[in-house]
Amino acid sequence: MDQNSLRKVVEGRLVLLEGNAFQDCMDRLGVELYPGDYQPVRAAGPKGDTKNDGYCPKARVFMAAHATRGERIDKTKSKIRGDLEGCLNEHRDVSLWRFLTNDTLPGEVDQFIDNGLRPLYPAVTIEVWGLKTLVDEICRLKQAQVDRIIDVNSTEEMPPIQIVPDPKSPPLVELRRMQTGRDLWPILSGALAWITDEPDECTEEEEDLIDGAVQDLTDWLEISGAVEESRAGLRDAQRSVTSILDGLHTGGFDFYAGIRHDLATGGVLPPSPFRIAVFKVVRATSGLSSSAGR
Repeated sequence: MDQNSLRKVVEGRLVLLEGNAFQDCMDRLGVELYPGDYQPVRAAGPKGDTKNDGYCPKARVFMAAHATRGERIDKTKSKIRGDLEGCLNEHRDVSLWRFLTNDTLPGEVDQFIDNGLRPLYPAVTIEVWGLKTLVDEICRLKQAQVDRIIDVNSTEEMPPIQIVPDPKSPPLVELRRMQTGRDLWPILSGALAWITDEPDECTEEEEDLIDGAVQDLTDWLEISGAVEESRAGLRDAQRSVTSILDGLHTGGFDFYAGIRHDLATGGVLPPSPFRIAVFKVVRATSGLSSSAGR
């Protein structure tokens, strides 16, 4: 599996985890990151979990895992502060305290940590690993380690996670010429990965133009879910995409796009839909048939 597809699979699995399932997943990550040192912690006795969900007694690293998706900002801030201060009260020589969440925390929470908590505890390194950081750290590991982390506990050997064609979808991807952001947005929205086909024999200037346009479009693809929370934000995004397409057209290129419907399989979870945006850049004079193979 290529790195881009792997990232999307890992992200898709993490966002679905809640409560103990997310903590268990973070325990598996801790075991892989700190072999021979990391120890999971669960609530027991009158002191509960002593305000840490897992720690490394040698490295003096303490972790708090909490699925914050859909949680109010004030509740998240209170949870972070309570876990941090409780951990420091219960444990000696804390070198690093790390908050793990399968969400992207709002800027207000980041500001609270940076301006409110770090100055209070300068001797402790305070880190927050949100969704993107977790995906980055997990995808740096070997495939077998990734499989162990994002799968639920099982004593059986599980097949590796991979992307395969959906047998229920057509074998050819219909590509349409995109002229505006409103045309292209339904393809960007909800796609978990992308593939791009570009014309041969481009000049350096043309390659820079195409590379820049594709990078900007995939940036919008990656944040499409957040953009769609606001109608005004969505309109601004679509106008920006229109500008990108206009730039390609001015440079002598047409942009075609479609959706490929695949499945993410493997592990212990059932196969799940995996949408891939298919981009094709052609010279404006070359034309293109409406369908392309997988």
